[in-house]
Amino acid sequence: MTTARSRRTPRRGVEASEAPYPLLRNFLTLILPIVAALLVALVIAAASALTTIVERAFQADATRRHAHILATLATDAPDALAQLSRGEPLNLTDTVRVRGLLGEEAARLDLSCISLAAPDGSVLLVNGVACPNPTPDQVARLRDQIERQLSTPGASIFRQIREPIPAWLVASVPQADNDFPVIVATFQDAGPQQGVISTTTIAWVGGLAAALLLATGAAVVLIVRAQREIDRRTAALNSTRDALARFVSNHVRANVLAEAPARRSESTVLFMDIRDFSSFADGATPEQAAALVRKVAEIGFNAVLSQGGDVDRLLGDGLVARFDGPARCDNAYAAAEEILTAIRKAKTPRAVGIGLIDGVVVEAIIAADDRADATILGRTVNLGARLCSAAGPGEVVAAAAIPHPVRGRLVEIGVETLALKGHRSPLDARRYALRVSDRI
Repeated sequence: MTTARSRRTPRRGVEASEAPYPLLRNFLTLILPIVAALLVALVIAAASALTTIVERAFQADATRRHAHILATLATDAPDALAQLSRGEPLNLTDTVRVRGLLGEEAARLDLSCISLAAPDGSVLLVNGVACPNPTPDQVARLRDQIERQLSTPGASIFRQIREPIPAWLVASVPQADNDFPVIVATFQDAGPQQGVISTTTIAWVGGLAAALLLATGAAVVLIVRAQREIDRRTAALNSTRDALARFVSNHVRANVLAEAPARRSESTVLFMDIRDFSSFADGATPEQAAALVRKVAEIGFNAVLSQGGDVDRLLGDGLVARFDGPARCDNAYAAAEEILTAIRKAKTPRAVGIGLIDGVVVEAIIAADDRADATILGRTVNLGARLCSAAGPGEVVAAAAIPHPVRGRLVEIGVETLALKGHRSPLDARRYALRVSDRI
């Protein structure tokens, strides 16, 4: 008899199909929020950096202007500058003179206000109506800041002023060739600078954000396509695995997936074979022979599976099945009874014989080159095949060591000792058949 892998339908207890890897879902729920948060943080950081760069550039430019203003005063009003640096109040003539020079510089440099103060901040000389009118508390804080940050030539501070107009204040102690350090403070309308910042921020940050959004969109499109390909391939793999799974038993699948080594187990083995199939096949068409084998195999499969067994393999015109667990013998009897009953109801042109035996079997994977097969082996399996060969049409031959069936319609029709081919010791067996009243 030729050996073929058994076909079966997926059922409860068999491992479920593999789900496709949720690449798109993980990207949308895990990666994309992080990317979005980083994008927002990057935009905020870029805007802040641009603002800082513009403010520092303005501060550096203002300090250069302060040096020019102080150089002009040192040339055109040196005595007044010396008095101011010593903290001495100016007379009316010097005050008018200095304010006129400061007004000219303010107009030339497009400044809202220019202020001069002694190093300790005690004397304040301002030019322009847009200059802020500080309160005593503001003056105290300004002097404290002057003492801490403007104690040496070349130092400068930057502040944003809200009143009387939004303006930027830069105060510095310019490096000068004379010995009279003076604090120079300039106020300038912040509107133009803020406009530059806004335009630059929108241009750079907007362009950066657009590029990142395009990159993220492209990544989403690629991931969507990758997810579709993953889904397609997973479905194809599941379909292929389900198709191949029909040809292997549950135990084979479990052992292969777990990479289990060969092992022994207690099982009840059922052999089923069509009686006198060779003579039927000689006189029948190939289609008729195949139809008989297909019908008997279907009946055998359904009976074994319905009783909790597992079809190990097909044997041309028969099959080998196994039953495990405490009730394995009763389940094997029930499956044999169901097979005989279904065969008689189907009125197939040939009946079947069944052999039953309980004992130790070896579960092993047999491989040669690129081919592999997994099955049960051992003396118990060989004896089961011999018992099946000894069974007549519509009979079950069971090893005497197996207890009598506790339920069903199988009746014992004989007890005998069989001399089995290939085995020295004879084997006691019982022969069963359906009750006469149950035969169809």
